[in-house]
Amino acid sequence: MAKNNVWLIVAVVAVIAVMSGWISLPSFGDNDRDIEELYPSTLKTSMTLNTGDKLATSATDTNVSYYVFDDAGNYLKEGTTSSGTASFDVPSGVNNYKILVWDDTSGTAEWDYLAEEIIFSTDGSDPTKRAEQTINVDLYRESNVTLKAVRDPIDLNANVSATAGSTVAFEVLYQTEISNAAANKPVIMVDVNTTEVETVSISGLTSTPCPDRIATDGGRKFYCFEDNKILLSSEGIQSVSGTFKVASAVTPSTTSEVVFRIIDSGMYRESDYKTAGYSAFKKGTENPVTNADIGARDSIESNLDFAG
Repeated sequence: MAKNNVWLIVAVVAVIAVMSGWISLPSFGDNDRDIEELYPSTLKTSMTLNTGDKLATSATDTNVSYYVFDDAGNYLKEGTTSSGTASFDVPSGVNNYKILVWDDTSGTAEWDYLAEEIIFSTDGSDPTKRAEQTINVDLYRESNVTLKAVRDPIDLNANVSATAGSTVAFEVLYQTEISNAAANKPVIMVDVNTTEVETVSISGLTSTPCPDRIATDGGRKFYCFEDNKILLSSEGIQSVSGTFKVASAVTPSTTSEVVFRIIDSGMYRESDYKTAGYSAFKKGTENPVTNADIGARDSIESNLDFAG
């Protein structure tokens, strides 16, 4: 009888331990419950996209286009945010997706936004992120670039002395035109008379192909140089220095000039983007198929005159 009492006491203690959480018993349904927790019943993750203005002085929603791709770059879906938000579904349990967000009205600068790319995943150990996720992304409002001055770096005026075979120095000053905005990779275009000028260079900038959409007159040539960054309005006036080499047998005419303008880079979408996917979204200073301007509007020209 004493032996039975001992087993009874042990059983009572074990029940109390289980009920109190001191020990746990194996559950044969754990794997099934894990699957139910990790994967929503629809096997899809509900995504909420919130878009705003990155440089606005107060919270500002942006209405922009978005395009969703899988990890291989295949097109999945697209849409537009309304009052700064949009919702869409994607399959759960996928490591990575890409989403491109931007807005562009070719050749303008009013309330367009530079492209942003976000990578997100619906895979992982957090059950809450399997069912729904939120992506918050702020974009730079697009600004065109103002050409503030082209000048002689010594006399600080728009006249330079040039003789046959000489190397002539110049300075270019530029800045974004719109406050609380940004310009994408400003490009300085230099238009010269090929019989007078042999080469052009600008320190610190990268030589880049010029767009075909801007025509030059006969006997003249464009040189283009890219400032490879997003230029914020808060950075103020930028100054770069350059030189051009005058032809050895020619003294430039005092009625001749070197012409400057500033353009910028943007993004365009090829017409077969639903088939081609992510690779159909390109960046540059123009759409090479239509020669359309895909960034903000170009600056007004500024001239550097030869003083003889």
